[in-house]
Amino acid sequence: MQKFDLIVIGSGSGLDVAKAIAHHGHKVAIVERTKMGGTCLNRGCIPSKLLLHSADVAETIKKAHIFGINTNGFSIDFRKIVESVNTIIDNDSDRIKNAFKGLDNPKLFSTEYKFIGVKTLSCGSNKEELTAEKILIAAGSRPKIPDIKGLNNNTGYLTSNEALRLKKQPKVLTIIGGGFIACELAHFFGSLGTEIHIVQHKERLIPSEDQDVSKKITELYSKKYNLHLDCAAQSVSRKDSMYHIKTRNLFGNVIEVVSDQLLIAAGRTPNSDSLDLEKTGVKTNDKGYITTDDYLETNVKGIFALGDVIGRYQFK
Repeated sequence: MQKFDLIVIGSGSGLDVAKAIAHHGHKVAIVERTKMGGTCLNRGCIPSKLLLHSADVAETIKKAHIFGINTNGFSIDFRKIVESVNTIIDNDSDRIKNAFKGLDNPKLFSTEYKFIGVKTLSCGSNKEELTAEKILIAAGSRPKIPDIKGLNNNTGYLTSNEALRLKKQPKVLTIIGGGFIACELAHFFGSLGTEIHIVQHKERLIPSEDQDVSKKITELYSKKYNLHLDCAAQSVSRKDSMYHIKTRNLFGNVIEVVSDQLLIAAGRTPNSDSLDLEKTGVKTNDKGYITTDDYLETNVKGIFALGDVIGRYQFK
């Protein structure tokens, strides 16, 4: 068993802590099962904002006539847009990983992991055991898949993870969800020419944001896209490569939306369920988020948590 002063689970925001503690001479381990850099770099804010810049450029060209600049139309190389963004992202992630290669402190374990005892992790197929008096859990979150009839029987639908790396532009895209992820991706695909349908179970888009902002973006999007507000998705089926999404509105009317691609943007769920937290005694709330005090310490002394896995803020 290898012993450390600190084990950091996750290579997003946890990296800042790992580097700082190692800099002060303490022995640190970092465990990461996927790409280095966490959600923000690989599947979140950075790739989405890079893609959105292309959408903004397209919107500017469309409105160029307002400024006396006449364009004779333009074409979209969708594959090139996505590949150029993901080349940047992948290079940055690889650069982070290479920076830690060969270091004894912090020491990187690029492998699967889970708790097998109090403050003890098992890593990789060889079940190498790591322990530390202090542990920081920064394991992040993943897209939440709602319980919709037929959804899990159909393959090929997108979450934000796949949407950011999609190589073929949909002609018609249905988005289930109306939060900031849904709105960002609607803007990206819609500005590049995809017909957009948004199925939102509440009366406005981004309803948890400032009410004036929520109302305004709902107003603007209603002019550009097909909004199905106060509608709940009832079922999903696939026929001849087309998705058929049946929705029901407040009045009980059933509306069917047909599209060649489907995006699920119905929120996030924490990765706490993959850690076997009960083996180390860490408690979560009814939504699976790790509970912490004002100092980000869990109910187990010496085990801390931060980021998406505690559910306080979903922004970097």
